[in-house]
This record gives sequence, C-alpha cells and structure tokens, in this order.
Amino acid sequence: MDNKPTDGNPQDNKAYLDEIAVKGKKKFSSGPILSPVMIKVLIAGVIAIIAMVVIGNVLSEKNKSVAAIHEKVYVRISSIADKKYPLTEYKKKVRASELREYCTQLTNSATNTLANLKGVAKTINLSTSGFSSEVTSENTKVRSKLSSSLLNAVYAGNLDNTYADEAAYQISLLINLEKQARSKTSEAAYAKVLDESMADLEIILERFEEYSDNH
Repeated sequence: MDNKPTDGNPQDNKAYLDEIAVKGKKKFSSGPILSPVMIKVLIAGVIAIIAMVVIGNVLSEKNKSVAAIHEKVYVRISSIADKKYPLTEYKKKVRASELREYCTQLTNSATNTLANLKGVAKTINLSTSGFSSEVTSENTKVRSKLSSSLLNAVYAGNLDNTYADEAAYQISLLINLEKQARSKTSEAAYAKVLDESMADLEIILERFEEYSDNH
C-alpha cells in the first residue's frame, strides 16, 4: 500500500519525500565500476605494453649498433683501398723498400676484401653507397690524423719509422673493427670474408711491427 501522505500533514509530507530520496539513492547506487579482477587485468595489460615498448627500443638500438659496426668496417677498408689513402700517398717518400712492399700488400688485401664485402653486402643489409654521417666523420678524423702524422714525420726526417708505426696502428684498428663485426654476425659468407681479411692483416701487421722493432 502506498504511503503517500495527505495534503494536510507537513510531517507526513517530509517523511514521504525522505523515503523517496532513500529509494532513489538505492536505485541509482551501484557497486565499484571495475572489479578487482578487471583492475588486475588492466594493470597487467599496461605493464605488458610498457615491456613491449622497452624491449622494442632495446632491440632497435642493438640493431643500429650492429649495423654501425658493419658500416665502419666497410668504410675503413674502402679508405685503405683508396689510392689517395695517406699510407699510399706517402709510400713513394719512404726509403725502405720493404715498407713500400708491405704497403702494397696492405692495399691489395683491402682491395680484395672490399670486393668480397660487396658480394655479401645484401646478406647483412649493408649499403655500399650511402653511409651515416657519424661513421664517415669518424673515418675522416682517423684519416686526417694519419696524414698529419706522416707529413710531420717528413719535416722531422723520420718518415720510415713513423710510417711503420702508423701503418701498424691503422691495421690494428681495422682488425679490432673486424673482430667486433665477426662477433655480431651469423652470416657464414660474411664471416668468411672477415676471417680471411683478418688473417691477411695479421701477417702484414707482424711485418710492420717487426720493422719497427728492428729500426
């Protein structure tokens, strides 16, 4: 039976309105929007997304680092094979014939390795035409420093000794780069090119070092 108050009793009217208010609150009141299970699921989802982003960034940076090493190897070998490479340009000024011969061996080794690298470049997604500014800038600095050292040696009258030392240092730098690249590849053809190059360079390095030790 409806408890609707009569028109003449204010207290009954107030009680009636209070009752309606309580019923309204009960009617529109609801439990929590998300259950504890749903909250846990959402949190797990957010964590998973964050983890995917972090892992993706890490892998991306790792891939860039690996690509940069392969690029550095190619650019450095290209530089050594270049006819205007400082060691090649100053070779004619060197007095010791064995040093000139060692330089020729180095140039030939770099030229052969460069040709082999071009043959396997696609297997490691290596571009042989366009290089990053960071890699080219670094190579330019190394090359410029070498050129300055040899020029100063000419003025100082000790080119042969400086030439042997600088050649050994440049070869060591290249071997180190090739070792890094070798450790970061699973491509058999590319690994073979690097192994053959390092074997040649080790022999040439030993000859330059032997000259330095004996003069």
